[in-house]
Amino acid sequence: MKKKEKIEPIPKPSQIEALLTLISGKDRCKTIRANKCTMCDGDANTFRDELSRKEYAISGMCQKCQDKVFKPDTEKKEKKSNGKRKSKK
Repeated sequence: MKKKEKIEPIPKPSQIEALLTLISGKDRCKTIRANKCTMCDGDANTFRDELSRKEYAISGMCQKCQDKVFKPDTEKKEKKSNGKRKSKK
C-alpha cells in the first residue's frame, strides 16, 4: 500500500516519549512527522498494508525495519539452525 500522506504519531504519555527519546536519541513524534524511520533514519513513505502503516504511527519503524523486527518465528529458527547445530547420530 503506497501512501505518501503525512502520518500522525499515536499519542503516548510524556514519560514514555521522554524515555524513547533518551534511548534512541530521536524524538519519535518529529521523526514520524518527517516520514523518517526511528531505527534506521531511512525514508518511511511506503507500507505493505494498513496494519504496517498503523505500526509506523506507533513505533516509527519503516517497512524494512518492521520486517526485520516482526519476522515470523519459523524464519528466525531456520536462520539460527542453518549450519550452526549439527544433529548427533
